Amino acid sequence: MSQDSKPQRVRLVLLLWSLVAVFYFYLTYDYVRVSRNDDKLGEYLQYIVQVAGEEQRPPKEIRQLILVKADDLDLPVRGDHITVQGEGQTLNVSVAYDVDIKLPIVARGLYQKAFQHQAAYHRPGY
Repeated sequence: MSQDSKPQRVRLVLLLWSLVAVFYFYLTYDYVRVSRNDDKLGEYLQYIVQVAGEEQRPPKEIRQLILVKADDLDLPVRGDHITVQGEGQTLNVSVAYDVDIKLPIVARGLYQKAFQHQAAYHRPGY
């Protein structure tokens, strides 16, 4: 190995490791972003079930409120992902959906994460 090729090899290895680090950083960032937004959706779901149970809201309205919040959080929730059972004090809502964790630059899913939430109405004080 000549003296001139060694610095080039070191630069190439450093460049490759930098690309790998950027790749993993991006995947981690996307995963954390989706997980945080899912947590916010779960908190909102519990809140909306309490309010809808107290105010006797219809299932269609509950579903619409959840869809609007999911859209605000950039989560791929559709109407068929939401199950609303009962009403008032027997209200029970579940949401299940999958999110693709995407590759950088290519915008293709590398990993699919499944999320599921269940919320039931609880009388205040219990």
